[in-house]
Order: sequence, then structure tokens, then C-alpha cells
Amino acid sequence: MNYYYDFHIHSALSPCAEEEMTPNNIVNMALVNGLDMIAVTDHNSAKNLRALWQCAADKPLLLVPGIEVESLEEVHVSCLFPRVEEAEEMGRFVGEHLPAMKNKEEIFGPQYIFDEEDHLVGKEEQLLLVSTDLTVETIFSAALDLSGCAYFSHVDRDSYSILSALGTLPPSIETSVVEVSDTPWGRQFARQRKDLAEKRFLYSSDCHRLADMSQKKNCIDLPEITTRSVINWIKDMR
Repeated sequence: MNYYYDFHIHSALSPCAEEEMTPNNIVNMALVNGLDMIAVTDHNSAKNLRALWQCAADKPLLLVPGIEVESLEEVHVSCLFPRVEEAEEMGRFVGEHLPAMKNKEEIFGPQYIFDEEDHLVGKEEQLLLVSTDLTVETIFSAALDLSGCAYFSHVDRDSYSILSALGTLPPSIETSVVEVSDTPWGRQFARQRKDLAEKRFLYSSDCHRLADMSQKKNCIDLPEITTRSVINWIKDMR
């Protein structure tokens, strides 16, 4: 059965996201847009996922716990997990490999942590919008070790993408899926790249404000709507 998705959404924990990106606002906007599944993938942190999970628990919407990790090569890698616990463990691992830099709100923006009712419960003081010292190979391996999956984010972009950094997909990483921006340019890019001819594409919004969240147009065929089915589809274990 086809399920509509947006697997690249940032909460206000990501300093580049708008303050309106709270758990309830994200979940309710996804429902308004007719989505069946979303993944919230904040930069280098999973600290809003538990609130999002609780917020979505009684809604007709599947939340796939995720995190977007920036590698040593300044490449963004999206990682998805079957449960919040695995995503939080990945977040702790990633946090250990961030440089000791304090966030400067006046430059990068605040990094908000919420509860399931959108109450502000704290701010992340560690700067998240920065590269880790982890290679892309290490990030993929860590996600797999935690029963999750990983794939390269927005490969069509001129920055923070594997193709802009290395020119091609590394042969050391086996992946059948890459993410392409949910734009006409992104789709054209995907069609023109010969090195992506055998790949399947996830079209996601990289949403940093509510208005940018994907509408009901991109879908994947799953046997059931579960986080495990999503991960198996990405890992090509259908």
C-alpha cells in the first residue's frame, strides 16, 4: 500500500529552523498536509524526538525517529531508527564527536527542547550546526549497528551533499536509496546523473518552517505502516 511521507523535517532544536517548529505544530501540519509518515531529523541531536513521539502517539501519523548527522567531510547523512531509544543512543554517540563549541544564538539561532505539549523545557548549549569528526562510513555503520538505516541527504545540492563533497558516491558504502530535494530542480538532477541511475529516490522537503513541509504527493509502497517497514524499504529488504 502507498503511504505519503516527508522524511526530512527539522524541529526548533535545529538552530536554522523557525521557532514555530514545535512538536505539535509539526505533527498537526503533517496531518493537514495529508501525510501518513514523517521523520524529524534534527542536526546532530535527537533531543526532541521523545516529545514528538508522544505527540504523534494518538494521531493517525507514523513518526520515524531520525537524526541528520554532519560528517567529517561536511556531508549530511540522514539516519532513521525503529524506536526513539535507538535514535537517542545515536544522538549520544554523535554528541561525543562534536567539537566543544557553545552555540551563539545571535549568530546561529536558539536550539529549543520541548515537551509533548510544546512547553519549552530547555535549550541545547552545544552548537549543533557543525561537522562531527565521524566519517560517512562510520555514520552508516553506527546507524546499522543500532538497527537503523542511513542514506545521503539532498544529493542534488551544492553544499553538504556527498556529490558536492566527493563528486560521486563512495564505493565503500552500499546504499540503494538517496535523498533528493522535493523540487523540480532536484527531480531533474536525479534524472540526469548517470551514477544515480540504479538508485531509488526519497523526495523530502528539508523543512525548516511549517509552510515548506511536503504536501500529499510523494509515497512509498509498504506492506504495513511501521518504522521497521520504512527502514527495510530504505535498506532494500522488501
